Amino acid sequence: MREANQLQNTGAWFNDRTGKLTASRMAAAMSYLKAKKDEAPKEASERRKLKIEILAERLTGNIVPKYVTQEMQWGIDQEPAAKEAFTAKTGLAITDLGFVDHPTIDLCGASPDGLIESTHELVEVKCPSTATMLSWLMEAAQDKTWVPEEYKPQMALQSACIGGIPVWFCAFDPRLPEKNRLLVRKFVPTPEYIQEIEAHAVRFLGEIEAMFEQLSLGVE
Repeated sequence: MREANQLQNTGAWFNDRTGKLTASRMAAAMSYLKAKKDEAPKEASERRKLKIEILAERLTGNIVPKYVTQEMQWGIDQEPAAKEAFTAKTGLAITDLGFVDHPTIDLCGASPDGLIESTHELVEVKCPSTATMLSWLMEAAQDKTWVPEEYKPQMALQSACIGGIPVWFCAFDPRLPEKNRLLVRKFVPTPEYIQEIEAHAVRFLGEIEAMFEQLSLGVE
């Protein structure tokens, strides 16, 4: 079995991403409440919380600690096996990646789970609960291009950081029968969708910058 991604979850990796909007948090940065007619949408609590967390990281230089749930740890532990299963199915070898800054948006970047150097494509690995995996399998059976909507912003920002390239979505659950353990789909974000994600990122980071400037002036 491969070792886990040795370029992530290290001190250098945490330093690289401290105070930045990362791809894994892009969906939260786009989270708004449903607006009534003729009203501007209001940000969801998770979006506000994320702004405060990133602001705290900028002011202190320290990463905000995250509680790792049992399911999250399961995903971390199973990632190497998921990559092995992906390579066995597709014949595509995966190279681990660390943090990659966005080429034009400051304080923004991504940590893709891997790069397929032979085809210049990325890989995003998810090892969900069995119930979630079964739900995904049923959705994918109806649509050969389906990937979960909640991860499209993450994968689009990853793609944007490395030239707009495709991203393989790889879901894995070894607890299921062998024929149901792996779900592989290729996500190819359009230039228009990438531009939309980037616009959300710029807006979100601009709001944090305004908060930072306000605190720099002090509060009476």
